[in-house]
Amino acid sequence: MMRIDTSLIRNKASYGFTLVEVLVVLSITAIIVGAATPSFMNIVANNRVVSATNELVTTMNLAKSEAIRSGMTTVLCTSQTANQCNDAASWNDGLLLFQDSDNSGNVSNNERIIKVIPASDDSLEFAYGTANINRVNFRANGQINLNGHFCFKNSYEEDNSRAVVITQAGRIRSEKQPYDC
Repeated sequence: MMRIDTSLIRNKASYGFTLVEVLVVLSITAIIVGAATPSFMNIVANNRVVSATNELVTTMNLAKSEAIRSGMTTVLCTSQTANQCNDAASWNDGLLLFQDSDNSGNVSNNERIIKVIPASDDSLEFAYGTANINRVNFRANGQINLNGHFCFKNSYEEDNSRAVVITQAGRIRSEKQPYDC
C-alpha cells in the first residue's frame, strides 16, 4: 500500500488575496477618496483665507501699537518692493509697514521699516472694499484714517470668505462674510 505524505498537501485556507478582492478594495477606496477630496479642498482654501486674515489683523494691531508707543504715525501700504510704497500695486502684491516720522506717506531715509509682507499666493484674492485705497495710516492716538474692510476670497466657496473690518476709532476685527470686494 502506498503512503501519501500529507505534509505536502496544502490546506484549502487562503494565503493571499484574489484579484477580485483586490479590485473591490481599490474601488471602495477610490470612492471614499473621491468623496473626501472636495471637502479637503475647501478646508485648504479656508485655512489659507484664515491664515492671511490673521496675519493682516496681527500686522494692523502691530501698526496701531507702534504708533501709540512711538507717538508717530505708522503707515501700512501696498508695496512691490520691500522699501517703498507703490500706489499702482494691489494689496496682493505685498505690504509694507513703516514709521512715518515726517508724515509724507512715503519711506524716507531715516524712517524705520517695521514689517514687510511678501506678495500673497495667486490663489488668494485680497482687496480693500470697493474703494481704491493703497495705504492705511495709524495715528499716535490709536485712530485710523478710514473706515472700511479688507476682503479675503475663499476661492473654493465664496460664502466662506472673510473680512478684516477697521474703524476710524482704531477697532480692528475679523469676521466671516461673503466676498463683496
